[in-house]
Amino acid sequence: MRVLVIKLGAVGDVIRTTSILPGLKSKFMNCKIDWITKKGSFDVLKGNDLISKTFIINNNAKNQLKNKRYDLVICLDDDQEACELASKISSKEIIGSYLKKNQKTYTNNSSLWFDMGLISKFGKQKADILKAKNRKTYQSIIYGIIDLNYKKQEPILSLNKKELDFGKRFAKKHGIKNSDLVIGINTGAGGRWQDKKLSEEKTAKLIDSLNKQIKNIKIILFGGPEEAERNKEIKKIAKTNVIDAGCGNSLMEFASLVNLCKVLVTSDSLALHIGVALKKKIVVFFYVTSANEIELYGRGIKIIGKGKDCCSYKPRCYYTPKWDIGEIVDAVKKLI
Repeated sequence: MRVLVIKLGAVGDVIRTTSILPGLKSKFMNCKIDWITKKGSFDVLKGNDLISKTFIINNNAKNQLKNKRYDLVICLDDDQEACELASKISSKEIIGSYLKKNQKTYTNNSSLWFDMGLISKFGKQKADILKAKNRKTYQSIIYGIIDLNYKKQEPILSLNKKELDFGKRFAKKHGIKNSDLVIGINTGAGGRWQDKKLSEEKTAKLIDSLNKQIKNIKIILFGGPEEAERNKEIKKIAKTNVIDAGCGNSLMEFASLVNLCKVLVTSDSLALHIGVALKKKIVVFFYVTSANEIELYGRGIKIIGKGKDCCSYKPRCYYTPKWDIGEIVDAVKKLI
C-alpha cells in the first residue's frame, strides 16, 4: 500500500496533519507514506520515521512523482497547486481536493472539512457559518474523512541533537535550569489575522502579572520576524523581567526554545501547533478563529475573547476582542 499526503502549508497545519500518520499505519499495515510540502515546512517533517520520503514541491519533485503510482492520494489543501498535483498523480483513489474541468473541487467523503473552507460548494459566507458551528477538532474530522480509527493520535515533531543543543545553549546563557518553571509567552500571530494577537500593553501586563503572582518563574518572550518591533515595545512597557527569545530564529530553533517551556501561553498560531506536538501544557487564546477545531490532548486551557466577531474569520474585525488578563494568569496557575 502506497499513500501520498499532499499538505503544502501553512507550517502549523502541516504539523497538526502529521497526527494522521499513526492512523494510516494502523489501518494499512506496512504501508509506505510519502509527503509533499513546501520548502518552509520540510524541516518539521524530515525527522519523522513514519514518512518514507518527503518531497519539496518544485518541478523536479513533480517529475519524480509522475513516475510513481499510489494506491491513495490524500490532498488536504485548497490551493490551485495542490489540487492540480492531486489530479495529475497516478492513483487508485483520491480523498480531498483536486481539479475537475480545471476547477477546484473535493471528494464527497471529504465534505465535512472542505464544506467549511475556501472552496466550499456553498460559498464563503455559508462556509464561515459552518465553520463557526463546527464542534469537532481538525484531527477528528480528518480521521473521519479518511475512515481511520480516531484515538486522539498526536502530531509528531522530532528535534535532533543539533536542535536540542541549541536550546541547551540558550538555557545556559540565560541561567535556565531543568528545575525552573519556564513559561513561554507568544502573543503575536503574523500578519493575516490582526485580532488573533494581544496588544503590546496587554502582553506586558500579562508578563508582570505572572511574575508577581507565581514565584520563581522565568518567562521567555517569543516572536517571529514580524514581531521584532512589537517585542521591543513589550519589553519597554513591562516592569518585570522577561527573557527575549529573539525574532530571528530558524523554524527548528524556535521549536527548540519552545521545548524549554513547562507552560506556553500563545495565540492560535504556529507556536500553538509546535507546543502541542512537543506535548507542552498550553494556555491558548482565540477570537477570530475556531477554538473547537483545536485539540489540546488534555494538556491545555482555551481562553475565548469576548466580542461579536468571535470565530468570524475576518482578517480585521469590526468588533475587537476584550481580554481578561486575570483569566489567562489563572489558567497558567491551574496548569502548574
